[in-house]
Amino acid sequence: MTDFLQLMTLPFLACLLLAGIHVYLGIHVLARKVIFVDLALAQIAALGGVFGVLLGYDFHDDPWAVKAYSLAFALVGATIFSWTRVRDPDDRLERAPHEAIIGITYAVALAATILATAHLPHGGEDVRQLLAGNILWVRGETLLATGALYGAIAIVLAVTHRRLLAISTDPERAHDDGIRVRVWDFVFYALFGFVVTSSVAIAGVLLVFSYLVIPAVLAMLFAERVGARLAIGWACGTLVSFAGVAISYGTDLPSGPTIVVAFGAVLAIAAVAREVVRSPRRGHAMLRTVAGVALLLVFAIGAWSFRKPEVHESPRTRLESPQAAERYLVVDAATSDDALWNELREPLRSRLEDEDADIRATAIELAVAREALDWLPTIHERLDDEDDHVRESALRAVRHFRSDTSRDALLEALDSETDEYLLVDIAHALIETGDSRGLAPLLALMDTCEIPQVRKEAWETLRVHTHPPVRFDPTHDADDPANDEAVASLEPWIAGNPEIHPH
Repeated sequence: MTDFLQLMTLPFLACLLLAGIHVYLGIHVLARKVIFVDLALAQIAALGGVFGVLLGYDFHDDPWAVKAYSLAFALVGATIFSWTRVRDPDDRLERAPHEAIIGITYAVALAATILATAHLPHGGEDVRQLLAGNILWVRGETLLATGALYGAIAIVLAVTHRRLLAISTDPERAHDDGIRVRVWDFVFYALFGFVVTSSVAIAGVLLVFSYLVIPAVLAMLFAERVGARLAIGWACGTLVSFAGVAISYGTDLPSGPTIVVAFGAVLAIAAVAREVVRSPRRGHAMLRTVAGVALLLVFAIGAWSFRKPEVHESPRTRLESPQAAERYLVVDAATSDDALWNELREPLRSRLEDEDADIRATAIELAVAREALDWLPTIHERLDDEDDHVRESALRAVRHFRSDTSRDALLEALDSETDEYLLVDIAHALIETGDSRGLAPLLALMDTCEIPQVRKEAWETLRVHTHPPVRFDPTHDADDPANDEAVASLEPWIAGNPEIHPH
């Protein structure tokens, strides 16, 4: 429970912030029939950030400058969207669907972003970070700043609510009533741009779009008044956010997609329930629902039944050499036949030092399959093998046996290993034996490794087996000041040999 609260409290609070502002904006977006406006504004903001990078600023060293360009471009987008809702004075109809203008703007902004990043050394990664976000690693200071911004925008929305709602629901009547539609359209889209620029950086486009549209759609199914829709939308956003982060934590799945799927499931269930409850013939509605579910199950089972069958070739037909084929035949038999295993145990043990790397790796796998703990000293030697695959197999075996006798071999492997991914696994294996000396290498990788995935795996390993007193964001660059500050605060804590939980 403590781990759950420590890891998921800030992401859950971020979800509540997203729900609070986006449900309200979503009601306007659905009324205006501009469903994809957030995608378009987000892409325009991303183009602004890339433009800032092309001018010499950096996503990490000059974040405020890059954000300023993103916001400036978002305001340009707001101007485009407010001035493209053109009225025809003859038949009072729009000359072109506003959603078409939004789609075209999105496509052009996306293409321009691709062109602008074509020659940047890390262009694709920078745009992915700008658009994808990672709500699991949101920081407290980011939440405070975003909450303050959303609060200020909420005040403006409350003051201008009547005008904005009139324009969203009936722009022709609002124009006739003397409301300057274009001006207030710009106000709405400008506020929307502020929100999207901030929220997409935290949670990514997919999650922001879900918070914007799904709770609002669900609310429209059950309520007519704006107040009731807001209450339903906020309740839905809160409950689904909690369920999503809880499921994500329990299943070790990505938080953002988990929440999106949870939203989709709740919307589907709510739509079916509404259809059944409001139907004048509930019995028939229930039967239709059951029939629909049954058809979906039949479809899923039918689709699965047409999967490509596995091809069970004999080892001799699928391996290159007779020696390799013989190896697999012996291993297959030895893992299932006790008598054969007892007969071949020692000859197979010698294969741990065979000149063929594949044979060495397979012998290690055999040791695990037959629980041959007495082979472990020889397996320790393979932790320094010249072949990557053999070293990985040896490490899996060491983690499987989890013996105190492996500690010295693992420490030696930490000194000699050059593969940063394997370094994380070696440190993990050392921690699993109850040895806290595996923590320092993880901290070193968090501090210096240039590969975000390695920093993430190192941090996750450290977090799972200890209770670190600070948060660490692996999406930051290794030389990012925030990264350096987190590592610096962890160094004395690591040196104090904190209690570890081998699991």
